[in-house]
Amino acid sequence: MAAVRTTIIRNTNYETIIKYEGSSSDTAATIDISTLASAGQTRNSDTPTVNIVKLIASGLLTSGVLITRNGINILAAAPETAPVIDLTQNGIRDNLQNTQNIVITCSGAASTGYLVLRKVLGWDSKVEYEKYGAYDDETAVGALDIVGSPDYTG
Repeated sequence: MAAVRTTIIRNTNYETIIKYEGSSSDTAATIDISTLASAGQTRNSDTPTVNIVKLIASGLLTSGVLITRNGINILAAAPETAPVIDLTQNGIRDNLQNTQNIVITCSGAASTGYLVLRKVLGWDSKVEYEKYGAYDDETAVGALDIVGSPDYTG
């Protein structure tokens, strides 16, 4: 028995889009939110905090998907009806259990979909031109010689 398959489709400093696919013959997949750093980011000391902002799903008749965090049901849908749950479009921000990993469980027939996540805390940009100038070390967070910067070594 395999787990629900997840693939990162897009990963920027603020947003991660994950495609999932599975059925009742698959075990649940867990998305470790602490691993969602993009190529231009590094983890900082803040607790990783990620909001769910959209679910797009499609599936065969009798398919189902359940998104949980810390054992709490966050979103549930019948992918056979091809729902699009766009929380930000309706002025909603799902920040319940947003420091917890995301578990995707598929039930019934085969389904696939996309989960759009918004990163809130837990990462710093590697390049901070707007703060420290064009000669910033892109491999470090912050300047090394300015008091108050994240990597100050003085």
